[in-house]
Amino acid sequence: MDAKVDKTLKITTPSELEIVMTRMFEAPRHLVFDAMTKPEHLQRWFGCEQAPLRICEIDLRVGGAYRFVMGPPDSECTLQGIYREISRPELVVFTERFSMPGFTGSEYRVATTFEDIGGKTKMTTSILHSSKEARDGHLAGIDQGVSTAYDRLAAFVESQA
Repeated sequence: MDAKVDKTLKITTPSELEIVMTRMFEAPRHLVFDAMTKPEHLQRWFGCEQAPLRICEIDLRVGGAYRFVMGPPDSECTLQGIYREISRPELVVFTERFSMPGFTGSEYRVATTFEDIGGKTKMTTSILHSSKEARDGHLAGIDQGVSTAYDRLAAFVESQA
């Protein structure tokens, strides 16, 4: 019998510039990779109830861009960046910048690995900021937002497995 998968999001700060998030999913890594990189899948789980994903544009190639727009037009939030490295289904690396009315953060680097563990997936996302202040600002509230989104991601990929 399979051991129960720990679906708890773990967030650590291994340095003054980094945030590392780890979560297990009860689905093969190619499904988790696709759910993280294909617009038709992201629209099923990304964002939140108060700010659903309205626009999801992805050019998944090295040098390609992405843009996600969430929330109502009068207060929309945007995530956008450029893909730097892609190795399906093991790795995706990209830059990212968050913007909302009255605020645009500095660009940071995101690297997500997808590790196959007996047909399940360990997803690890490392975020590298240019300053401790930017990292600390990103940390504020990240656990609640990411945890909720990853719960929706888990339900989606498990329904596809």
